[in-house]
Amino acid sequence: MNRFVFVSRLWIQPGTGVLAGMIVALLCGVSAVHGQSVDSLFARARTIAFEDENYEKARAMAYRALDTAPNYHGIRVFAARTLAWEGQHDQARRELRYVLERDPDHYEALKGIIDVETWSDHPQEALTYANQAREHYPEDPYFMRKRASILQWMGQPDAAATQLNAVLASRPDDDEAREALQSLRQDQMHYTTTLAARRDAFQGSRTPWTFGTVSVGRSTSIGSITGRVRYAHRFSTSGLQFEVDAYPSLMSGLYAYVSGGVSASSIFPDYRFGASLYKSLPYSLTGEVGVRHLNFGGGNTFIYTGSLTKYWGNYMIRGATYVTPSSGGTSVSGAGTMRRYLGGARTYVELAGSAGASAREAMFEEDVQRQSSWSVSAGGQMALNYRTLLRGSVGYDREEFPARVQKRVSVRLSVSYEF
Repeated sequence: MNRFVFVSRLWIQPGTGVLAGMIVALLCGVSAVHGQSVDSLFARARTIAFEDENYEKARAMAYRALDTAPNYHGIRVFAARTLAWEGQHDQARRELRYVLERDPDHYEALKGIIDVETWSDHPQEALTYANQAREHYPEDPYFMRKRASILQWMGQPDAAATQLNAVLASRPDDDEAREALQSLRQDQMHYTTTLAARRDAFQGSRTPWTFGTVSVGRSTSIGSITGRVRYAHRFSTSGLQFEVDAYPSLMSGLYAYVSGGVSASSIFPDYRFGASLYKSLPYSLTGEVGVRHLNFGGGNTFIYTGSLTKYWGNYMIRGATYVTPSSGGTSVSGAGTMRRYLGGARTYVELAGSAGASAREAMFEEDVQRQSSWSVSAGGQMALNYRTLLRGSVGYDREEFPARVQKRVSVRLSVSYEF
């Protein structure tokens, strides 16, 4: 018998008013306690997921709540999220579709299924749901930014830019849309030209050295390639060196560095080349092993290098070693760099230092003749706009050679323009 009918009949029976009131109060109390139990389970499940990161246990608790309240869509979306976080995209998709079939404009379910299709590498399906979200929430900045991201992913940069400009037209202070638009413009720029200058001033009466570089780089689908011309004026002699660098991608998580240079000037090596392999490692680490070769007339010098780079939040920490075998013995040096990113990957400050006999940046013949050295420097880079980067540094080093000790201050400045 229906509870309401049963209670109503009791209510109209003589002498049963008090009894009916007690039963109604009891039923209402059970319902309230039951509702509180569902919310309590949901709250506990969120705590287990977000604080303990035990998604399986959190999901089990969520499904217990859904057994009692199967149309509590927020709980089902939460369960779908935990499935997606563990890579169970098919199961997550089923749960989210269940919600959207019953509630097509459910905000969190639309967010969730767009993410699931994106993570599943299904751009067309992700766009379909982004369009569905746009129908229900035409002015919502989150869905507009998401749709732009998907369009960019699908190789439609102009449509993506139109969507982001629409966000900024109505919300000029939307930093996420502005950054996404800048990133989109940068992705469309394939060339970078750089002008760099360096001035070395020495303790004592030695004439300062002057260096300059002009380079043009091109990004391609398999990596970047850069052509460069170096100028140096040292010991009252000037010279040029011509170089080509490339960073080809070999496979996921593995890329290479290949470089070569030639010069007819006496102050540069006759020719030089370098090669390294870089491998992505667990814990946000990148490892490198490589070799550099310089030929000065009849003399050949090989420098072997290895490095380990760690990305940690807004910091990058890199340690490297350089080993140079020779007839007089093997020289070794170590170097370290710590970089702090400020508001993006294009703006940062950094500190660097090195110590040892082996050359860190071997460019000239005396670089491989020194007996010991140490150096420190501070610098940084800033984005003047989405096309232009300005970089500078100041450093001090002390080097010992067989016949002299050399102390100098180096100032470097470069500007890069992307197009």
